[in-house]
Amino acid sequence: MNALFLKDLADKARRGLRGRVENGKSGGGLGYGYGVVRQYDANGEPIRGNREIVEAEADIVRRIFRDFAADVSPRNIAKALNAEGVPGPEGKLWNNTTLRGHVSRGTGIINNELYIGRLVWNRQRYVKDPSTGKRVSRLNPPEKRIVTEVPELRIVSDELWHAAKAKQVEIADKYANVIAAVREHPRTNRLNGTHRPKSLLSGLVCCGVCGGPYALRGQARFACSAHVTNNSCTNSRTIARDDLETRVLAGLNDRMMTPQAAEAAMRSFAEETNRLNRERRSSGETARAELVKVEKAMKEIVQAIEDGGYSRMLMDRLRDLEARQEALQERMAAAPEPLPDIHPSVAHIYRRKVERLTEALAHPDDRREAAEALRGPIERVTLIPGPKRGQIDATLHGELGAILDWVERQALGKAAKKNTPGAGLSGVSASVVAGAGFNCCHKRDRPPSFLGSGEVENTHQFAA
Repeated sequence: MNALFLKDLADKARRGLRGRVENGKSGGGLGYGYGVVRQYDANGEPIRGNREIVEAEADIVRRIFRDFAADVSPRNIAKALNAEGVPGPEGKLWNNTTLRGHVSRGTGIINNELYIGRLVWNRQRYVKDPSTGKRVSRLNPPEKRIVTEVPELRIVSDELWHAAKAKQVEIADKYANVIAAVREHPRTNRLNGTHRPKSLLSGLVCCGVCGGPYALRGQARFACSAHVTNNSCTNSRTIARDDLETRVLAGLNDRMMTPQAAEAAMRSFAEETNRLNRERRSSGETARAELVKVEKAMKEIVQAIEDGGYSRMLMDRLRDLEARQEALQERMAAAPEPLPDIHPSVAHIYRRKVERLTEALAHPDDRREAAEALRGPIERVTLIPGPKRGQIDATLHGELGAILDWVERQALGKAAKKNTPGAGLSGVSASVVAGAGFNCCHKRDRPPSFLGSGEVENTHQFAA
């Protein structure tokens, strides 16, 4: 009955929306360039579904169509609008996907037919994927779509609309030819030859200015995604993938586990481990002492009842003590075991494994496996523009717990056991940090020079 009710309710809701759209009213949502008209009927009830043009936003819509028809890319249009401080839909930043959208689905600014006075409803439907349980959208056939003319909501002229559509067709034809060429000549095609595999640092590099991700862009260079996409970040510095990987490997090998850094990190980890062990011992001793008192009181009450002193108050007190006994026993059973001591040669094992994996990266057959193993000790790599032109300062972060767990798994050649140092640290977290300044030049005018500070955090600078 519940399922039938929900299905009937959905049908009624769609029928009501369809009638509203056929009358020229909105079927839901608010497109950019329009505002809600708030009106009330004679009974004081709100009249819903009316829209009006917001002229300030309508001017931006016309500008977008003119720029796109004039062969300006959506990405550059979005950057220009963000640079001028023009708020996007819902007050957010402009993005290239906000402008170009999806042609067949009618999404995006340049695909919204409402701008030419045509209201389209029931373009797509949502169904539940039985394998995942999530809602997914499916396009409806054209004959099921409801189209209503609303000339009072027109913002863009037919000439400008057709110019933008012609530019879309031109772009689609160009990329269709490129895809066809790749499929026809998969080995000799230039585009296929420059196809880059997943990078060693994919998903681990972040911008130190905006906190967003650094991603691979053209010419195999890492760049701030926020700066490239919508110019919301001022960090325009890029760095070659090979250079960054080389320096990160150098940081792992020569900086992350230097004697000074390893000693400081291990000392920090040991201090935190000892503190937690003290707290656990103190908590365990308190629970055990209270449990002894509870059990003693329970024996006394049982003895009193056996001697003929039964009463309701004694039984209630006995039940309370039994509940407290169970709670203490559960807390003691759930208490984590003391953390094991760190193996004295863990830094040496770690360094030796990194050296071997670094060598394996040079062999194509072993590169993928070695890259996956090396990603374990790396928490993130933060890139910040340096004071000099073209300079990028990079900081390598590696969590000690992940390093210890990774070292043990590499040493044993199998999955880490429960008593593996660093596995399941229960809140113990110590990070090893290696900083690196990258002076991006076109010539290698001097060998690398390392300047260590002797602390957990070190820095070194060298020419790219």
